[in-house]
Amino acid sequence: MSEPIRVLHVFGRLDSGGAESRTMDIYRKIDRTKIQFDFAIHTENKGFFTDEIKALGGKIYSFPRFNGKNYFQYKKSWQQFFKQYPDYRIIHGHQTTTGFIYLKAAKENGVPVRIAHARNSNKENVIKKHICKLSKKYATHLFAVSKLAGISEFGMEAINAGSVKILPNAIDAEKYSFNPEVRKKKRQELGIKDEMLIIHIGRFHPQKNHAFLLNIFKEIKIVKPDAKLLLVGDGPLKKRIENKIPGKNLAGAVILAGTRSDVPELLQAADVLLFPSLFEGLPGVVLEAQAAGLPCIISDTITDEVKVTDFVEYVSLNEDAIFWSGRVLHQNLHHERAGVFNEVLKAGYDITQVTGWYEEFYASCRNYL
Repeated sequence: MSEPIRVLHVFGRLDSGGAESRTMDIYRKIDRTKIQFDFAIHTENKGFFTDEIKALGGKIYSFPRFNGKNYFQYKKSWQQFFKQYPDYRIIHGHQTTTGFIYLKAAKENGVPVRIAHARNSNKENVIKKHICKLSKKYATHLFAVSKLAGISEFGMEAINAGSVKILPNAIDAEKYSFNPEVRKKKRQELGIKDEMLIIHIGRFHPQKNHAFLLNIFKEIKIVKPDAKLLLVGDGPLKKRIENKIPGKNLAGAVILAGTRSDVPELLQAADVLLFPSLFEGLPGVVLEAQAAGLPCIISDTITDEVKVTDFVEYVSLNEDAIFWSGRVLHQNLHHERAGVFNEVLKAGYDITQVTGWYEEFYASCRNYL
């Protein structure tokens, strides 16, 4: 039996963010006798998925975090890497802001398959917004989680030319199917009885708009004084957001759950997903929430490709917190939980379908080996 094809995935870190989680879902499902994933990350720190990757047979390599000033050091580290590990024939870059460096190094060292994968429909600063577009210059394949993400990172011309493969952030839909017993048990664990439970899942990062989320929740509390907000995730802004909670008279009403491995159960326990992001690629959590039968109030900056059921309502970020709170309360009042596995399947977002595509694609790259 021949050795599996090893694919080098490039990320910032191995936390439980959307891109990492979706890639791990594929990694778990893919035939690892044929395809093996390895990871290049930009930190020495242990991540949420580190142990699992090693248990699945993956290798992890650490690179310096790029800050602009260390351009030559960063470039040199990639050049040295490809000389030390010349057997890599596929590099799959999810971090497109430095793609123009590592994909170029891969090209110069004879790596035949170089993928740039657009994960977001915008960037948090102007510099990143422009340099991510350079990655396509050195890529052989362009992937995007949505049309908006593809336009943002590769341009409309690339989309119109058919140069970008749109690959949705797939989920294991069956794992999220609504179960009233699971809901009851998880709510007991969280100390939630009959109170309304609003959930948000995402890194504490400017993109996720946590400060506005707290303002919305404050308005909800005026109508539903016993309502609770569950914030799942970690990140650089966590402490800042935590410090805002007492000043908004929300102490005791906001649960900071941290990074969790029981997201399917937490979605069962919740009543509404609140997701006022400034921008997204194609947020897997909105798909997961729909699969769990949960109503979703999300910002209108998010692609309509994520709406696979009638459970999703888009609200403009130009509207104030009072308006947003009204939509949350309305959805909670008029929504009945139901399983929507078939809708997710029909929309092409189920993990089994997407994993099959990746498996065939990576296997076809043997022609380049």
